[in-house]
Amino acid sequence: MTYTQQVKKELSILPINLKTSKSELSAILRLNGIYHLGNANGNTLEVQTQNPASARRTYQLLAQTYETDIQTNIERGGSVKIFGLHRYGIITMHKADEILLDLQLDPFSITHHVPSVFLNSQAKQQAFLRAAFLSTGSVNAPRSKDYHLEIASSDDDLIQQIMLIMNNRHFNLGAKIAERRNKKIVYLKTGERISDFLSIIQATSAMLAFEDARIMSDMRNSANRLANADNANVTRMTEAAERQYEAMNFLRSIHQLETMPDKLKIVGELRLQYPEASLSDLAELVENQELTKSGINHRMRKLMQIAKELRATKV
Repeated sequence: MTYTQQVKKELSILPINLKTSKSELSAILRLNGIYHLGNANGNTLEVQTQNPASARRTYQLLAQTYETDIQTNIERGGSVKIFGLHRYGIITMHKADEILLDLQLDPFSITHHVPSVFLNSQAKQQAFLRAAFLSTGSVNAPRSKDYHLEIASSDDDLIQQIMLIMNNRHFNLGAKIAERRNKKIVYLKTGERISDFLSIIQATSAMLAFEDARIMSDMRNSANRLANADNANVTRMTEAAERQYEAMNFLRSIHQLETMPDKLKIVGELRLQYPEASLSDLAELVENQELTKSGINHRMRKLMQIAKELRATKV
């Protein structure tokens, strides 16, 4: 089961709230609804989905909100079966026109903008976003390095409305819109925003799993950054020690090191004696003197400058 399927399964078993059920149906029917004219039973309304959790939720919403007879069917075979998927159809055999009228949805309109009566409270907006995700949403697994959640629709006005709800003062998700083939998607690209969205639509278990995975990923990334920084520091220290050893060896080869003042000569001789030691280690090796790493570094820089100048005169 993919992470998207896990989220949708959790959403599908939430209790139906009749105060917000029409807000959910407003999203589902606008995103996945199909209106069929005049068969033997009159006009019918069908919702098609490839996700069984979405189909289950749609069935429960219609049955409990409108107390209507509902038929379900599953299409198998063809191109759908190639990908291991089935198409689920939820069909209202009666009350199709009554339901559309009640939800203020014109099946022949080019736009499916949702009236404010279904979005005039935070709870209704949450229900609407939950159903929109159930209908056409997807989210990458939390262990993925690429955080991405989206909801798709071919209706520009509906996508704009979904984005505005996601970005309103209650939710402030920073959602954006992009175009993909013949559809528009509203999407989130940061782990924090995706976690917030999952909390808003009441996918609590999925949100906690997402947060756990995100925290572990961040900890691994931090550990890797620290390890890389430590490795880089060790490399820099080793390279600096090699340069210092070569410079002290040069000073000794031209009989200059022994003529240096004691405070410089001691540091130069220690470097020759301990070519791989850090400056802190050298400071601890100085006898009868209180020298810090900073003091050793100052003297070493002085010696390196003298070696550089003497080398220049030898060229």
